[in-house]
Amino acid sequence: MIWSRIKHVLLTGLIGLSLFLSFQLWTTGVQLREPSSGGGSPIPASLVDRSLAEVFSPKKIVWHRNDLSKKVDINMNYTNEWFEKYLPETTFGEVQSPQRLSYSDYQDYLNDENWVEFIFDAPIPFGLFEYGFSDLPTDYENRTFTHVFMNTDDPEIAGFYDSHSEFLYQIEETDYTPDIIDELLYSAENVLTDVEPIEVNERYLYLPVEEQAVEYHDYLVERLPNNLFIYQFFSDTSEIDARRTGNTTRYIDLTTEVRINDATNTLTYLRQRSDMGQMTFSERLRSSYQELTQIENWTDHVHYQNYAPETHEVTFQRYIQGYPVYSYQQFESTNEITVVESGRTNLRIPLRVVQTPLTLTGERIKTLPSGRDIINQLEEMELGLDYIEDMRIGLTWTESEEDDRVVHFEPNWYVEAQGSWVEVNRYIQSQEESLNGF
Repeated sequence: MIWSRIKHVLLTGLIGLSLFLSFQLWTTGVQLREPSSGGGSPIPASLVDRSLAEVFSPKKIVWHRNDLSKKVDINMNYTNEWFEKYLPETTFGEVQSPQRLSYSDYQDYLNDENWVEFIFDAPIPFGLFEYGFSDLPTDYENRTFTHVFMNTDDPEIAGFYDSHSEFLYQIEETDYTPDIIDELLYSAENVLTDVEPIEVNERYLYLPVEEQAVEYHDYLVERLPNNLFIYQFFSDTSEIDARRTGNTTRYIDLTTEVRINDATNTLTYLRQRSDMGQMTFSERLRSSYQELTQIENWTDHVHYQNYAPETHEVTFQRYIQGYPVYSYQQFESTNEITVVESGRTNLRIPLRVVQTPLTLTGERIKTLPSGRDIINQLEEMELGLDYIEDMRIGLTWTESEEDDRVVHFEPNWYVEAQGSWVEVNRYIQSQEESLNGF
């Protein structure tokens, strides 16, 4: 009888050990953190500090030097310290009632006197930075802007402009001074590029006047372990059912499903929530930012890229040295986050991150055509500029053929067309194939 009980206990222990080892094999990777106990708070998967000022900084800074009849672009890679220093501390005065101003009239407005203009990728609600305004009216919390402008000689003359609604909001006063603005404009680290405004589909794009010499970048990359996220998304790992089909591993409990695709190195999170609640736009962006700080381990900057009102999905773009990173289907380059009042509902995040920069032999600089030359190439197509929404220089994520731990980042021109960013030559080729019936 005693021996029978001992065998029963040993068998139970072996079964438990087998289940534990099976779970470790399913989750793979090194255990970087201890899992929280059942019902405990999730442990953040990110080891990178990231401020609100960094994530919601503008995509472009244009210095309108109208006294010299020129406009220059300031590379964003060297301005983040300025935003970190002044954005949380300085305030704007009362926001005046909006006035209608067409985009072309707004451009004419900036052609007078000297201005510094901050241009954002997607609309920013006033409520996101409500601490920076004096007596911001409640109904302004969800009103948005896409441009901020200040007079470089007298920063008291400043305002906000929304290129979508075509509303101009002027400000009574600011805490910014000419010395603060000069610290931004005349920094020794600034990289200034002469640009010209080119109208494309009723939008003005500031594109470089001359050819651009842009540096290649090479990095060692790391594939983050599954456990890093499993312990973030599941407070009690004992309740997880792990299944593998092909390249995809699924982790499921009663409320949540996490899929990790080893072919694309992406993680997808899904959770159905019955308490959808009501959120303001600023609350949704702030909550999405909080999620980003919990999961994103990219060592360079990450910026707010897009918001989809129909799904409430917020997209954050990875950057290297001031340039956005792009890849095929954006699997390596963007985080997509959807939250509701009760928490996150959907995520898609890349699992590979850059670690150590490398200095490899070979070509180090790539010379890209001017903005006008790219516009001319696009105009030669039958559809011309019909679908073009934006243009910029970015870095293409390219896998090394010699070592799968190395990734090359090649400079290329990119266009945004119908909501997607595509390398210019690939976009032209796809349009030609479409027109030819392929």
